[in-house]
Amino acid sequence: MTVYQFLTTCDNLKRVPRTGWLLRGIPPSAAENVAAHSHTMTILSYILAKQANEEVDLTRLLLMALIHDLPEAVIGDIPISAQRADPSFREAKEKAEDIAMETILNSLPEKIRLQLQKIWKEYLRGETLEARLVEGADRLATAVHAVELIKSGYPSNRFIPFIDHAEATLTELQITDVADLIGTLRQELASTSEASKP
Repeated sequence: MTVYQFLTTCDNLKRVPRTGWLLRGIPPSAAENVAAHSHTMTILSYILAKQANEEVDLTRLLLMALIHDLPEAVIGDIPISAQRADPSFREAKEKAEDIAMETILNSLPEKIRLQLQKIWKEYLRGETLEARLVEGADRLATAVHAVELIKSGYPSNRFIPFIDHAEATLTELQITDVADLIGTLRQELASTSEASKP
């Protein structure tokens, strides 16, 4: 593989829909794709990092955010619901992701490949502040999109759990500086509900 092939693999993310939306009735033509999600959550990662009380390595953080869903260019977006249903399925998914990431990164020059492999492993372990911020941004970006879907007319009961889950994850990860963002999402929902009343 070559750097060009690496880039075309990355480009595949534009054509991989996020299955969580499909499972909740969003048609494929309107579903957010993985590339769009990665773009939003990378920006959110930066915002969370700048609000953090501790010093953050922005290079590691942003690279981690950019590549965190890269294996989905090969294996697709496997929904969390499927992983929760069978622990062995989750293990198989994680193994498939590792193989996919290794294959994708093998097309890069060694120095870059080794750097991204290290960052990928760091993300999977989820122990550093940077990894926790990326995980929080991942959930928060999903919550933001859920609000936009509700505002566009889709039933709120399908998507409010994404907001609740984002808030719970951020609390669990001890990312407490984003309470105002979650509050803003809930205000958006409240104003949407008021506007829809006869």
